[in-house]
Amino acid sequence: MNIFAKAISIAALVGVPSSVLLAQPQIGPVICNTSNLIGTYEISINGQQVTSAGKVSKLLDSKGTVTLDGQSNVSFALTANIVNGLQSFGAPIVYSGTYSVRANCTGTINVTTGASITFAITAYAVNTSTGRANAFHLSGSDSTYAYTGTANGQPAACSVSTLHGPYPFTSTGFSLSAGNFTGDIAILGIFQPDGQGNLTASWTTTTTGSSTPVTATGTYTVTAGCVGTGTLVDSANNRYTLSLSLYGNADFVFSAATPQAEFSGSALHQISFGAVTCSAATLNGVYEYDQLGKSITAAGINNRFFSGVGTATFDGVSKVVLSLTENIVDGSQNFGVAAVYAGTYTVKPDCTGTIAVNFAINSGGVASFVMNVYALSATTTQERAFTLQGGDSNYVYTGKGNINPDFCATSTLSGSTVFIATGNQLSGATDAGRIDIDGLLSFDGQGKVTGTWRNASNVAGATISTTNASGTYSLTPACTGSATLIDGLGNKYSFQLSAFGSGAENVELAVSSPKLMVLGTAAAFSGNPETAVVNAASSQADATPPGSIFTIYGTGFANQQAGATSVPLPTTLQTTSVTVNGELAPLFYADANQINAQMPLDIPPGIATVIVKNGNAVSNAVAVTVPSTGTPGLFIYGSNRAVVINPNGSVNSAAAPAKAGQVLVAYFTGGGPVQGAKLTSGTPTPGALYPLTGTSSVTVGGKAAVVSYIGLTPGSIGLYQVNFVVPATVAAGDRQLVINVAGYGSNGALVAISN
Repeated sequence: MNIFAKAISIAALVGVPSSVLLAQPQIGPVICNTSNLIGTYEISINGQQVTSAGKVSKLLDSKGTVTLDGQSNVSFALTANIVNGLQSFGAPIVYSGTYSVRANCTGTINVTTGASITFAITAYAVNTSTGRANAFHLSGSDSTYAYTGTANGQPAACSVSTLHGPYPFTSTGFSLSAGNFTGDIAILGIFQPDGQGNLTASWTTTTTGSSTPVTATGTYTVTAGCVGTGTLVDSANNRYTLSLSLYGNADFVFSAATPQAEFSGSALHQISFGAVTCSAATLNGVYEYDQLGKSITAAGINNRFFSGVGTATFDGVSKVVLSLTENIVDGSQNFGVAAVYAGTYTVKPDCTGTIAVNFAINSGGVASFVMNVYALSATTTQERAFTLQGGDSNYVYTGKGNINPDFCATSTLSGSTVFIATGNQLSGATDAGRIDIDGLLSFDGQGKVTGTWRNASNVAGATISTTNASGTYSLTPACTGSATLIDGLGNKYSFQLSAFGSGAENVELAVSSPKLMVLGTAAAFSGNPETAVVNAASSQADATPPGSIFTIYGTGFANQQAGATSVPLPTTLQTTSVTVNGELAPLFYADANQINAQMPLDIPPGIATVIVKNGNAVSNAVAVTVPSTGTPGLFIYGSNRAVVINPNGSVNSAAAPAKAGQVLVAYFTGGGPVQGAKLTSGTPTPGALYPLTGTSSVTVGGKAAVVSYIGLTPGSIGLYQVNFVVPATVAAGDRQLVINVAGYGSNGALVAISN
């Protein structure tokens, strides 16, 4: 077949959807409503009452499920531990009421049966395919408690066998005496359910100035509804009652209680590939790191607290460096203090370990930590995350870390994120009660941020208030940064930031002002907005080399549909334009929710910033990675059929299959650099051969195909083609076609083969 045959219409390949018009352009939107929260979720709700003197006086710690019908009705089934001068462990609680969700993914739950509670909620982790929010935060209050909580999607089905293997866990709570609170505790260890109802556990309990190892054995149950119970007895014959609720694939939240202590946390299944064998070498590189320190007197009063965010750098042998920005309240206030601490660490084969750091925090001396490391990468043998807890003479600490992204820029933080944070209200330099805040932070990708959050105080009789603030932010290449926001009353809030996740879609944050100090996490609604800038054929993010075709998804991009009608391609369609690193990109098509464009040929590989303009309205800026090599994406149509041309010029399909030995042409984009081309962005490829510079191969049904040409399609813009021979050994039927360029495999798509 002539390689110049049959140019393909880009509009036909990508599709031109109808859209609802919105005014403000936004890359990577999520539009919510009540139907986004539907089904049954794991839920954890913690309620506390704290006096104005900072004394913890009452606690309600509950785990269970919440069921939402997607319309307006909600019900809770909880198991609670209650401490209020008396102790009641494992008490069943049933609530019901109504809920609603607004377009910005915030909403309310009104509990009217079983209690009278108003919760503010924020949905996130929206599945773009199903529209279901996989998680939400809540905060609220009633006449006794202020509450904070999290909810996550559950497994499809559960049984005792769902829980098996090692589950590293971290938790916090209180030591108790006759129903009164006598101190903070942090507990870190490993649960080992055997999948048959037997449970063993080992952990370290840390209080100010001391740590105690504990081992325990017992039993557990898990219902089909993914909740469970357990009982553990330690070597001192202390009996612990457990309440469990499963989420994700097989992780769980839990509450544990014994007359001397109450604590709760989360247990994460040790993710590994093959045998789990760890060493100091598996904890190597730079990690996001956040740390919380608390001290509570024997009378139950918080007298000092500490929070810090930054990075932890491990050398893979024995040395660790913590680089933190700290907030400290200990009779005085010290906010935004930069500090660097050096120490040593160990990791044992069972993926537990230790860290010892000489802290200068109020002369606390050497802080000793126990640590769990988990999420072992199969390809790098590098642990992706760790949790720790420990103490020195002044504080009980908890902390965690996640592997840093390779690189960040201010535009890496872009779009709306939901956050939740917990800490302390302040009266001068003393504790005035716990406070939980949750809400939205909206980053424009260029250094401006706005925030709206709710303040739920645990002081008896306090009500929820709302704060609206705006300001500026920055993020360094090391993925740490800061923000300053000022509300309508002139109150200033300082945010310390540390981004993590493969796309920096999550952020640890420490917030301080003269009236509060909290530590928490922000998460993107449905992934970082960079995932809305994709290869036009494969829909993969960070997969558009210079010259290739990419698609942007969002809202408010254009006032009506418009397509290019001439070449060179225009850089403006009606009033819509796109810039990459400030350079205008050639446009194929634009409507309210989608833009198809060519990545300018002179954009250097690495981090690039994408912005959409619609008239005078400017979108959030989004950081994307422009690859240096090919990242092919096959164009498809119908039910994942590759756009392939048969020798007679027909489009390959089940009704028009090809035969073994015939030469077919498949079309793709993202091929990367080519040989000998002098090209101009937005201009058709001249009528000559421009093969790829990168190594390439093609398989059909897993069989290697002979390639006669792979490179740019003459007469088209950003379009590539591969001419290949159908292998003689490929069986008849729909077979998967895959292109590989420079080690990067394309999306798999179907090609029809006959005998």
